Amino acid sequence: MEAQPLTWAVHHLAVAVAEFDASVARRLGLSAGDYLALKHLLAAAGPVEFADPPGPVELGRLLGLSSGAATGLVDRLERAGYARREPHPRDRRRQIVRATARAEADVVRALEPVAAEIDRIGAGLTDEQRELTVSVLGALAAVHRAQDPSPS
Repeated sequence: MEAQPLTWAVHHLAVAVAEFDASVARRLGLSAGDYLALKHLLAAAGPVEFADPPGPVELGRLLGLSSGAATGLVDRLERAGYARREPHPRDRRRQIVRATARAEADVVRALEPVAAEIDRIGAGLTDEQRELTVSVLGALAAVHRAQDPSPS
């Protein structure tokens, strides 16, 4: 089956975002994997992703890491000033990991030029076009999240 134009457009967007993320990671002094973890922590602070912020184990699961590797990742983010561990509010046996205010400020500053361009492009759309674009992008994100990349 030949890939359709939308499939290719999404693929090229994903590659461009990965390239940009690698650049942001370098500017922040992080590995690409550590930056991806930080992005998960920042998303967890928002209204959609998680009911609770993830703990080291959940963060590791999202990234396909062992518990030991996830602990090392959180340690690196803490040393960089980008994350902090806190006790879980309802389960004293667990910890949660939160992005720090510094992490949010540094990432927002790095993303500002791209966000401004996205806003400029969005301003050229009608309200209906913007709503459709947001809906389609949300559906495409859901399709990707629903996939299990492990071999059968």
